[in-house]
Amino acid sequence: MHAHLTLSEYGQFIGVTSECLTVKEAGVTKEYPLNRLKSVQIAKRGVSFSSDVIIACANRGIKFFIQDFKNETIASISGTQQHAVVRVRQNQFEFIKTIKVATLSALVIEGKIKNQRATLLYFKKYHQLHKMTIDKTAEQLNNILAQIKCRKWQDFDKWNEILLGLEGQAASQYWQCLVACDLMPNDFKNRIGRQAQDVGNKALNYGYAILTSYIWNALLNAGLEPYCGFLHTTRAGKPSLVLDIMEEYRAWVVDRTVIKLRTQLNGKSDLTPAIKKKIITDIHKTFNTKYHYRKRKMRLESILQRQVYHLAGYFSADKKYKSYRFRW
Repeated sequence: MHAHLTLSEYGQFIGVTSECLTVKEAGVTKEYPLNRLKSVQIAKRGVSFSSDVIIACANRGIKFFIQDFKNETIASISGTQQHAVVRVRQNQFEFIKTIKVATLSALVIEGKIKNQRATLLYFKKYHQLHKMTIDKTAEQLNNILAQIKCRKWQDFDKWNEILLGLEGQAASQYWQCLVACDLMPNDFKNRIGRQAQDVGNKALNYGYAILTSYIWNALLNAGLEPYCGFLHTTRAGKPSLVLDIMEEYRAWVVDRTVIKLRTQLNGKSDLTPAIKKKIITDIHKTFNTKYHYRKRKMRLESILQRQVYHLAGYFSADKKYKSYRFRW
């Protein structure tokens, strides 16, 4: 039973019994024990639920996320029983006013690039025909990482522009490599966020929306403010901290899933319900998979939560922060 429930079909109705969340669709009812759920994500218009559902979830600390037609989270509903949030958020707000945000931003961008590299090398095992192309791109990413690690950008007032420029260079090399190695759907040419028309980008955007709920949930558990980021520009309505933390997990959690589904996406103009369900299932499976973390193996969801707690500690100068690196 998934700890995170994602509903993506029109006409579903969510109800509640004393112990379970019930989902009705086309005369069939499925039950999900409330004591096993951590979040509910509505990823489709036309899903109905009552205030009883919200109350039952809020009383148990289960977060509710609702997406719009662009697959962006537009509502987050959680209970009011949060403790020690004020001090945590004060530390967060004070931290982002200091130059330490530059170092933290560099750590996150390094983590993102390392995980993009790990994703490429993961697929090299199964696509030896493209070994030289992947190795060349991996080396290019290493060169960009070396530029970040040398810390020369710290001497400039525009450190944010410099770091984001290096991040952009790495992203360009990464996506070009995936296209050159036929690891993306046929109609994918380059990465597009909003208003993407090709099915490859639509699949990526849909997957990132599922990833968003995991990050958001972990941030709320740690008492952090999702809308106050350190790398992405703080804009009204944009969960900047969610976007910051997502960077480290995009490639391994979402991109790998879409790459594996590329043959099923070829020739399609839109995401079918079956493909959406497959993306949801695979992302949930990844977060339920155990990975190495500090000399032990843990579920990725637990790793993410611990990483966010370390981030909260870093904001208060209480802990160190190190981006999580996936191993291929």
